[in-house]
Amino acid sequence: MVLLVAAGVGFRFLTRSPLWLDEALSVNIASLPLADIGDALRQDGHPPLYYWLLHLWIDLIGTGDAAVRSLSGVFGLLSLPLAYEAGRRRAGHAAGMCVLALTAITPWCVRYATEARMYSLVLTLVFAGWLLADDLRQRPSRWRWLALAVVTGGALLSHYWAIHLGIASVLLLAWTWWRAGRPNAPIGALGEQGHTNAPIGALGPAEVRRGVLRVATALAAGAMLFLPWVPAFLDQVAKTGTPWADAGRPTAAATELLGALGGGARYAEAVLFGIGFYVLVFVGLSLLPDDRRRAVVDFASVPGVRGEVALGLLTAAVGTGAGLLTQAAFQARYAAAFLPFLLVAAGVGLARLPSPWPRRLAAGAMALLAGVGLVANVVDERTQGEQVADSIAGAADPDDLVVICPDQLGPATLRSLPETITAVGLPAFERPVRIDWRDYEARNEAADPAADVARILDDAGEGTVWMVLQVGYRTYEGYCEGVLGGLQAERPATELVLEGRPGEVFEPMFLYRFLPAAGGGS
Repeated sequence: MVLLVAAGVGFRFLTRSPLWLDEALSVNIASLPLADIGDALRQDGHPPLYYWLLHLWIDLIGTGDAAVRSLSGVFGLLSLPLAYEAGRRRAGHAAGMCVLALTAITPWCVRYATEARMYSLVLTLVFAGWLLADDLRQRPSRWRWLALAVVTGGALLSHYWAIHLGIASVLLLAWTWWRAGRPNAPIGALGEQGHTNAPIGALGPAEVRRGVLRVATALAAGAMLFLPWVPAFLDQVAKTGTPWADAGRPTAAATELLGALGGGARYAEAVLFGIGFYVLVFVGLSLLPDDRRRAVVDFASVPGVRGEVALGLLTAAVGTGAGLLTQAAFQARYAAAFLPFLLVAAGVGLARLPSPWPRRLAAGAMALLAGVGLVANVVDERTQGEQVADSIAGAADPDDLVVICPDQLGPATLRSLPETITAVGLPAFERPVRIDWRDYEARNEAADPAADVARILDDAGEGTVWMVLQVGYRTYEGYCEGVLGGLQAERPATELVLEGRPGEVFEPMFLYRFLPAAGGGS
């Protein structure tokens, strides 16, 4: 376990790929003056806390790839002792070690500890909020109440899936309140056992309800911290959304997360890791050891993680259901809002396997499967933006024009492209340092490839046109291909400078060069 945790710590700071779109956007927004970040996020669709923290981090560390990612790595480290404590409270020291090790080596956790995005922060805040709520529902504490309120506000200001977690928490607290009033059946909202290992059912109905009120009022107070951001949030809901992907069914979300847990569905080992993880959650929910060789499946009386699994699944259901209603996409990274509960359940499940060899074999198998995703996270390229920029910078003249289609390829490319080279994103014809997601779909669907080809040629004059291209992006159906075809017709001297590698690179790109008519070409 110690070796696995040590490996997980090291992998949280190892990856060779340049920043891809989302990471480059994070840095570009966070690099603005602190007072301007809120306005910039109205175009982006996220709350501001992570960007404020990254702004301060950049002031201290710098804007290099490793520097900006290290903030998420620090959050990833902070999640580890919280994971241990969560497992320990539910099933003792062995379970704490299993939850710790599983959190340390799960490729999903490592991936987002090496990405300049807010998901590692959210994961850590959810772990912390869960522990504070678990304390607070058992006994009053002013500082824990205040800390839970602050953590709740921080989570809401870090990612909007925290809203779905809040709704699920309120529903489960309401159920606990109702359940406490029934004879002989009081059960805690966030689990059946507390850190004292005394069953919550041993508390009287009045004590259970007072605990529910303490947690509920802390959550409500934390939600007040979100109120100043509500106007920006409503504006984002109305105008941004997720135009880059379609809304998915809850079943599709479950299968997407299954592959992402192990490091990406394109690796068979990652899918097997995800299956093993789901099995461990089931084991934690239902398995009771009988002796060193046997265990009993029992859904009625197994203590420990029923509340955690219920809260995790309810959060996922609320989030994906809201996505269907609002046509918002689900991405596996959004699981940061509920994955801590499943990590606790899976770790408890691992600890409940008969000891020693079944548990050791299961842990070893999960570690080997995770190893593929961990190594892939180090060596795989997330974007070809740096390659494209280096190819252009090494051959471009001052009067050349770079067109980027879709503009979503721009932020990663421009991190390495000299500012002296003119670059525009299509169809907006602005330098795509950031992406304006407001009314994005309508704007792209209204674009005219033929008219934009004419404008490109007019702006380029006698200079070479470079085109950074990838097809298949939602809302761009046929547009980038139309621009490419128009440029090829007007400037037959075309060269494919760099070939994209779809399937190998997360954000692949093709690079074409169109020489002026008098320049000849290949």
